[in-house]
Amino acid sequence: MKATIASLIFLLLSLAVSSQTYKYIGIEEGLSNQKIYRIQKDARGYMWFLTHVGIDRYNGKEIKHYKLKEGDRELDPLLNINWTYLDKTGTLLVTGKQGRIFRYDSGHDRFVQIYSMYNYWNKDYHAFVRYSYIDQESNVWLCGKSAIHLFNIESGQKQRISNRLGNITCIEQINSEHFFIGTDKRIYLVKLENGNLKELSCGKLEMMDMHVHELYLHRTANKLFIGTFEKGVYIYDLNIQKIVRPEVELTDVNITRLSPLNTKELLVATEGAGVHKLNIDTYETEPYIIANYGSYNEMDGNIINDVYVDNEQRIWLSSYPTGITVRNNQYTNYNWIKHSIGNRQSLVNNQVNSIIEDSDGDLWFGTSNGISLYDSKQKQWRSFLSSFNHGLKNQNRIFITLCEVSPGIIWAGGYASGIFQITKKNGNIEYLTPAQSFHLNVRADKYIRDIKKDRYGCIWSGGYYNLKCFNLKTRQGRLYPGLGSVTAIEEKDSTSMWIGTSTNLFLLDRNSGKYNEIHLPGGATYIYTLHQENNGLLYIGTSGSGLFTYDPVKESISAHYHTENSPLVSNSIYVILPTKDGNILMSTENGISIFSPTNRQFRNWTRGQGLMSTCFNAGSGVLRANGNTVFGSTDGALEFPQNIEMPQTGDSHMIFSDFHIFYQTVYPNDPNSPLTKDIDQIEKLNLKYMQNTFSIRVSSINYDYPSDILYTWQLEGFYDGWTTPSDEGTIRFTNVAPGTYTLRVRSVSKEDNKHVLQERILKITVAHPVWLSFWAICALFHHTNVKTNGPNLAKILENLP
Repeated sequence: MKATIASLIFLLLSLAVSSQTYKYIGIEEGLSNQKIYRIQKDARGYMWFLTHVGIDRYNGKEIKHYKLKEGDRELDPLLNINWTYLDKTGTLLVTGKQGRIFRYDSGHDRFVQIYSMYNYWNKDYHAFVRYSYIDQESNVWLCGKSAIHLFNIESGQKQRISNRLGNITCIEQINSEHFFIGTDKRIYLVKLENGNLKELSCGKLEMMDMHVHELYLHRTANKLFIGTFEKGVYIYDLNIQKIVRPEVELTDVNITRLSPLNTKELLVATEGAGVHKLNIDTYETEPYIIANYGSYNEMDGNIINDVYVDNEQRIWLSSYPTGITVRNNQYTNYNWIKHSIGNRQSLVNNQVNSIIEDSDGDLWFGTSNGISLYDSKQKQWRSFLSSFNHGLKNQNRIFITLCEVSPGIIWAGGYASGIFQITKKNGNIEYLTPAQSFHLNVRADKYIRDIKKDRYGCIWSGGYYNLKCFNLKTRQGRLYPGLGSVTAIEEKDSTSMWIGTSTNLFLLDRNSGKYNEIHLPGGATYIYTLHQENNGLLYIGTSGSGLFTYDPVKESISAHYHTENSPLVSNSIYVILPTKDGNILMSTENGISIFSPTNRQFRNWTRGQGLMSTCFNAGSGVLRANGNTVFGSTDGALEFPQNIEMPQTGDSHMIFSDFHIFYQTVYPNDPNSPLTKDIDQIEKLNLKYMQNTFSIRVSSINYDYPSDILYTWQLEGFYDGWTTPSDEGTIRFTNVAPGTYTLRVRSVSKEDNKHVLQERILKITVAHPVWLSFWAICALFHHTNVKTNGPNLAKILENLP
């Protein structure tokens, strides 16, 4: 029995969470409009998005908007920006319903009109173009109701062909003369001959009554794939002249695009059923990219207007109405845990201040609206001490630290002066104070920032005023005077504790109560988090001062990493956790970082690389028993798999642009312009003497890790040293002396400055002034020789300015 769309959706609900990462590009990222009709990638690597209001160009970091003009008049995008395609050089062409053709001019960074149908065929002025296409011979087809206009972009030749086929919706070329043409009624096989379309027999295919929306000819298999409106997909095997339908029909939806995923599989984009994968040989069809409305970081819609697979196997999807979604199969996805309004079976609040895993493997979340418990086996949520739990007397529901003091018994501290004890089994809640519960007469804490259990089963509690230790067996407590504003607690060994405060780090002898202050470089430093490795090395995460490592054997700081001397994305290090492979994983205010102690290198994952929530919270993180790590953020919690792979820089193509002379933009072939073509295409730049103050902008096209790219350059012969790597992309030179130079520009990895991503070379010659030319000197020498009976030429040259 053939599957239906409903059964497919049911099937998807039972599928495991995908292991691909998704990146979203919308209005916030700079899109001019979130309704995207077409996606293209040009020869230089730019991604182009045809939107509802114009054309956008994307390089992985920046989006630039383009409007089309005829003279000084801006054209209506709804009538003039309707189809895009590439010519043989990989340059973008744009056509519209009013019959105009535009080509992108990289030298002037604009679209230039190269043809207007109405300038040549005035009688068809009101016959709007219903479909446009470019063939292998560089003919642009502008298909109207009664005529087809052909314009050759290379020769400029124009043809007008009578249209007897009807409303053309798609075209697929077979060879230089033969085409399949789809209409809203059927498919035609035609031959373009002597300015006419000659209909040819195509067997059973011409008998099929269907509204054809998309055609794709797989030349190796010699099969024509047909996407229709509400009738699904058909395959016409040209080898045996037989029509086949896949088992999954995909009826009742519009097939919007057919795009090859690889040599054996085809992506079928639909208007309502997401994207399916179709095997070219067996015709087996399966759901591939479908909206998962139970996840915040997977596909976010099933209305797909276009799908494009680039040469790095990223899948670009135009999903209405969210914009562009990019799926990358290289990296493992993460689980984004968030609060769902009105849903009690979700995280109670998105401000996650603390996370622990209990002895049963369940997760506890301390939030700004109570505490959530997630049963990992039953996949059920419970909440405590929140606004959703009625009948509670406490008004303060902000919790910033959690600790399982014994199996099934959780302590929670926060802005209250005492500690809440939750019994997991029955949900019972008690409020504990040092005086009443542990016979400890101390000043009540303003709030409690950290609670830790040591190897003896004793519980340490650090707050604004006090550091305390509680023995659960004897119900006795101990105060450690002198240590206040406690922010982080870490056990060093059987006799010592590391205590982080809002001003510095201390090493406490738990028995005597004496402590030593560890002075960090730079003075008073707020400590956010502490982590001690098995070898005793202590990692110290701070607020604004980056990451320190302290060697207790040498009793000194062994390393200090910050944003100016390392690839760290932030100087505020909130949580430090070990990974099973020996690395250090950190959450920051701008993303997460992995540090390799072996090679002392950092890898980062930020919003620029698709991480949806990047502002994490201090002290909010846990390493789970299964090796996964969970970090709390200002927008829920993120769980990463133990084999987490950070996005890598990948292919990065450097671009030269925005050439200026004396701060004025210079275009190719303008009066006095040294450019004969786009500055990005020039290998040698010849400048006049008065053009010796100039600048060039350098950027890179990178879609995986654009924030990792820094630039460094040298002008050999002028200044041979390399500049300090920087993300500043403008190269400026002032009053360069006459001569010949070599400009070398490198893009390097921020995470490893020694890793050169690309190097480009531009030869630059600055001419001598006219008065210092050879003939000018000779004339001056002759003139002076006559007047002074031949003075020394060397003396003449010495007097020249």
